[in-house]
Amino acid sequence: MVILQKVVFSVSSGNLVIFSSKLKERFLTNLCLNFSSKISAKEDISLYEGVVGLEVHAQINSKSKLFSNSPVEFGSSTNTKVSFFDAALPGTLPVLNRSCIEAGILTGLACNCTVNKISTFDRKHYFYPDLPAGYQITQQFKPLAISGHIKFVVPGVMNNSDSYECMAYLKQIQLEQDSGRSFHVKDAKSLVDLNRAGIGLMELVFEPNLKNGTEAAALVKELICILKRIGTCSCELEKGTLRVDANISVNKIGDPLGIRTEVKNINSLRYIAKAIDYEIERQIEIIKNGGSVINETRSYDYTTKKTIFMRDKEMLQDYRFMPEPNLPPIRICDESDKESYKRLDNIPNIDEIKGRLPILPDTERSMLVKNYKLPLDMADKIVQSEGFRNAFEIAASRINDSSAICNFFLYNLQSQLNGRKISFKECGVSGNQLADLIELLVSKRISDATANDILQMLLNGDNRTAQEIVKEYNWFLISDEKELQELCLKVISEYLKVAKKYKTSGKQRYMTNLLRVLNERVNNRASIKDAEAVFKKLIQEKFKNQKDT
Repeated sequence: MVILQKVVFSVSSGNLVIFSSKLKERFLTNLCLNFSSKISAKEDISLYEGVVGLEVHAQINSKSKLFSNSPVEFGSSTNTKVSFFDAALPGTLPVLNRSCIEAGILTGLACNCTVNKISTFDRKHYFYPDLPAGYQITQQFKPLAISGHIKFVVPGVMNNSDSYECMAYLKQIQLEQDSGRSFHVKDAKSLVDLNRAGIGLMELVFEPNLKNGTEAAALVKELICILKRIGTCSCELEKGTLRVDANISVNKIGDPLGIRTEVKNINSLRYIAKAIDYEIERQIEIIKNGGSVINETRSYDYTTKKTIFMRDKEMLQDYRFMPEPNLPPIRICDESDKESYKRLDNIPNIDEIKGRLPILPDTERSMLVKNYKLPLDMADKIVQSEGFRNAFEIAASRINDSSAICNFFLYNLQSQLNGRKISFKECGVSGNQLADLIELLVSKRISDATANDILQMLLNGDNRTAQEIVKEYNWFLISDEKELQELCLKVISEYLKVAKKYKTSGKQRYMTNLLRVLNERVNNRASIKDAEAVFKKLIQEKFKNQKDT
C-alpha cells in the first residue's frame, strides 16, 4: 500500500480512494493499532471486562460567576447575564469568587479528598465559538483537591441481597469556568448565548475503576445526594447543572487497559447506565470480530439507544497549557497555620469549612443498617430521598416494625410524591403525621387503600391527625367477623357467576373482582386479607354439593 498526503492507493486492487485527512487518520489507526487486543469470534467474551471512569462537571451554587459579578440565573433571556470579562473584551481582568472556592473545599472534604493549601489556575487553549477568550481558565496541574473516595451502593438486579457496596476513587477536583452555549439553526447558522460563559464549575475526575453502567449510575446518584446535602450544586441534569462524561474501554481480565472512547454529556441516571453498557458491548463485539477500538468521542442517541460517532478524539491536540498570569495562587489555611495568615482575613480555613459538613449519606446508611437492621438496599433508598431519614426515625421511635415503615415510605409515600413531582422536604407533611398514619396501618385499624387516601389529604394540606380523619369519616376496618361475613355473603349472592368461576378455576382475577365490589360498598373498610379468607370459606360451603362445570 502506498500512502500519499491525502490519497490512499491500494496496489493490490488498483483502486484509487480519496480520503480526507480525518478519515485517513481513522483508517490508519484502525489498520495499525491494537492488533494485540484482537480475539477470535469463538473466544469467550466473559474473559473480557469493561473499565469505566467518569468526569463530572458540577455547576457551583453561587449568586455570581467564577471570575465576574454577572448573576447566575437559569432561563434568562439570551445574552443578558454577560459582563465585559465574560465576553473577553480586551483589558478586562478576572476577580476570583470566594464562595466558589469554599464550595470546592466543602465538596472536596465531603468526598474525602486532601485539600491543597496552595492551588493554581492555568489557561487551556482551544477555539470554539462559545469560548470567546480562546482559552478556558482551569486547574490542570495544581487542583484544589486530590485523592478522594466515595463509597456507594450498587442496587441488586433481582432482590435486596444482590445489592453491594462499591468504592470510587477521585483523582482530583478542580475549579474552572464554563463555556457559553451554541445553537445550530436553519441555513447552517450557529448562534451563541454567553449567559452560561464564566459560571463556576467543579470538575470531578474519577479513576477508571468502575465495571459497568449500573455502577456508574449508582456513583452519580450518590454524588448527587452528597452535593445536594452540602448545597454546592443543584444537580439538575435536565438543566445542565450536572454533566457526565464517561471514558470506557474493554480489556482482557488481567491485561492492561484497552483503547478508550469518551461518551459526552449524558443527561440522566437511566441513560448513563444504558449508554455505558451499550458502549461496552459495542467494543467487545468489535474485538470479537477481529477489529480494533478507535479512540474517539461519541454521544448517546436517546432514540436508537446507541452511542454514535461525534469526532475523533484529539489525542495529540496541544492545548498550550500555561499558568494564568492574572490570578495569584489560591492559599488556604487550617488551624495549625492560621496564625501565619492572621493579617489576611480572606484566607479560607479548611477546619472552619469542615465544621459545616452535615451527616453524609454513607454515615446515614451505616446508622440505619446498624440501629434498625435494615437491608442495605432499603437503607440506601431511605438515604437517597431527602428528608426521609429523620421522618423514618420519628416513626421507628413509636413503631416496632422497621420493614413496614420502610415499605410505606418507599412505596406509598414515594409514589404520591413522584406523582406531584415534589420531594418530601417540599411536601409539608411532618414525621409525626406520618407516624400517626403508619401506626394505624400497622395495627390493622385501617386498610392500605384508606392509608393512601389519608396520605393524599395530608399532602393537600390537611393539618388534622390521621386518627381525627379516620374518626370523622368512620374509616376504621370492620372488626366484627359476623358483619364481614354478612357483607361477603351478600356480594356472593349478587355475583354468583363470578363466585362459581373462582370455585371451578381458582383464578385470582375472580377473587379480585369480588374484593373490589366489597370494598367499593364499604369504602375500603374491609381488610383484603380477612375478606379473602371469608370469601374462600363461604364459596367453598356454597358450592360444596355442586359439581364443577
